[in-house]
Amino acid sequence: MNSNRRTEPFRYTLKEPATFDLHILAINGIPVPRKPVSAQLYDISRSGCRLAIPLNINPDANLVRIGMDMALSSESMYLEGTLKWYREESDTFHYGIQLDIPEADKDRLPKMLRTLAGEGKILVR
Repeated sequence: MNSNRRTEPFRYTLKEPATFDLHILAINGIPVPRKPVSAQLYDISRSGCRLAIPLNINPDANLVRIGMDMALSSESMYLEGTLKWYREESDTFHYGIQLDIPEADKDRLPKMLRTLAGEGKILVR
């Protein structure tokens, strides 16, 4: 009998990092002016993603909400989330994002990820 014991969603790694605009929405609950920051997306799942930006924002000391305008396929998608962890690599800061996807869009992201996997643009881990 084949029993799936997976407790985490599949993570999809992009073959080439995708560039998109990231907006910091609020820091510690205080809204900040929206100014786009160029970000690189490395991997994504239904619950989170890993990206890199040139800004050092310490999510251990600050609650940071972000918005992302991503066009991974022919259809663009806007996602919001919270920074959970970070590490510095070279001159860039990598962040783990916990995504907050509205109930109405819960099926949209997995569908897009399956399409990208079928097209060979992302790898399933």
